[in-house]
Amino acid sequence: MVALLTISTGAWARGGKDADRKAVEQIVDSYIKTINDGDLELVGKIWTHDPVASFIGPQGRFQGYEEVRDKLVTSFKNGFSKRNLRKDELTIVIEGKSAWAEFTWTFDSVNNNGQERTSRGRETQIFRKEKGGWKLVHIHYSGLRNN
Repeated sequence: MVALLTISTGAWARGGKDADRKAVEQIVDSYIKTINDGDLELVGKIWTHDPVASFIGPQGRFQGYEEVRDKLVTSFKNGFSKRNLRKDELTIVIEGKSAWAEFTWTFDSVNNNGQERTSRGRETQIFRKEKGGWKLVHIHYSGLRNN
């Protein structure tokens, strides 16, 4: 039997060591920072550089670290004059050297033409414990419908 735990940030976690859960949550937070700040150096620290790295979302499918960095993060950096991505309802599951995080997100933005927009969605991030620590391997997200 596996118990669910509440960690200090309000996230739900299951399995693994506390240090692993904290490390995975830190990568989730760092990923959000890469979108909000357009920090390409940080992208290189949190994503695996293995060709298996991938992203699936409304923007399309990106395969490999360079494509994720260049087509995903750079498009956010160059496409919006203001970006504020934030997470809610974070769940982290650790299974040996694999982990995943699920959360809902809200993205407030202003595009380069001055148009403000708020969107919401769900996201799943997959991680792998590598020689240098936990790394993002895959992200899949979709928007939520407005009711």
